[in-house]
Amino acid sequence: MSNLALETSDSIDHLLGRLDKLHSSPAVALQVMEITRDPDFEFHDVKRCLENDPALTAAVLRLVNSSYYGLPRKITAVQEAMAYLGRRSLRLSVLGFGLVKALANGCPKTFHENYWRRSLSMAVAARKLAERCDKREVHADSVFAAGLLADLGMMAMAQIETAKYLETCANSDHLVTQLQREEEDFGFTHVDVGVRLLTRWQLPEELVVAVSQHHHCPASADKMSQILKVASVLAEVLWTADSPHMRILLPLLKTRFDLDLDDLISLATECKEAVKESVEVFQVRIDGEIDVEAIEREAQVIFQAAVFETAVDLDSLEALLAEENGQV
Repeated sequence: MSNLALETSDSIDHLLGRLDKLHSSPAVALQVMEITRDPDFEFHDVKRCLENDPALTAAVLRLVNSSYYGLPRKITAVQEAMAYLGRRSLRLSVLGFGLVKALANGCPKTFHENYWRRSLSMAVAARKLAERCDKREVHADSVFAAGLLADLGMMAMAQIETAKYLETCANSDHLVTQLQREEEDFGFTHVDVGVRLLTRWQLPEELVVAVSQHHHCPASADKMSQILKVASVLAEVLWTADSPHMRILLPLLKTRFDLDLDDLISLATECKEAVKESVEVFQVRIDGEIDVEAIEREAQVIFQAAVFETAVDLDSLEALLAEENGQV
C-alpha cells in the first residue's frame, strides 16, 4: 500500500473513531446480524434480542405488512413476521432500519431529508430493476438493502465534519462533481467511508462490493453491482428530470438491461408509488414527489436528439461512401 493510500486509510479511521464517540454502535441490529449469520439460527434467539429494541421490532412489522410482501392478513407477532421474511430478508430489514437509522440521528434537517430521499429512491429503483432480472442472478431484497446503504458514508461525513461537508455538497452540481469535491476537500469520498463502515460491521461481501462500485461500475461486474450503479443514476433522474444523468441513464438501461424509453416511464411510475410507501415504512419525511411527466418529457427530448444525431451520422457516412465510389 502506498504512503498516500495509508494516509487516506488513517484519515478515514480517524473520522470513524470520532463517529464512534458520537454514536454508540447499533448493538441490537449487530447482534441480530451475528445470530443470523448461522443459517440454522433459532427464531426465539432473534425475538429475545429484538425485545430490547421496540423501534426496530415495530419497523420489522411495518415492513412485513407492506405491499412488498403482499400478505393476505396483517401480521402482529414478531416471530410470525420473521417466519414470513426468512433469514435473508430479516437480515436485510435489520440492516436498513437498525444501521441506517442509528446513524441518522443528529444530522441537520435538510441534509437528513435529502439523504433519505436519495437513499429510498435508490433502494426502490434497485428493487424494481431486480424484479426485471432473473431471480437466480439477484435477490430483490439484497439490492434494496444495498441501495439503502450505498451512501451511508455521506451520513457519517455530515455528522463529523458538518459545516465542511455541507459546503462540499452545496458546491456540487450533481453526484459526479460531489465525488470530485469530496476527494479535493477530504482526500477521500463518501464511498470510501461507507465501504469501511460496512466492512467493520462484517456485512456480506457482495453488498460491500456493490456499494464500492455504485458510481463507477464496469460492464463485467456482477448483477447486483450493475443494478446498484443504474439505480444510483435513476435515483438522481427521478427527482431532477433535467439532470445530466438522463443522457447516461437511457444507454445504461438499454445496454445493461435491454430496457427502452417506455420501460423507463414504467420504472419511474412504479418508483413514485414505492417511494411513498417506503417513507411510511421507514417513518421519515421527504418533501415533494416524483414528477413522472417531467421525466417523460426530458427523456423524449434526449431520445429524439439521439435519433437525429444517428440519422446525421448515417447521412454523412453514405455521402462519404458515395464520394469514395466516385458517385458525387
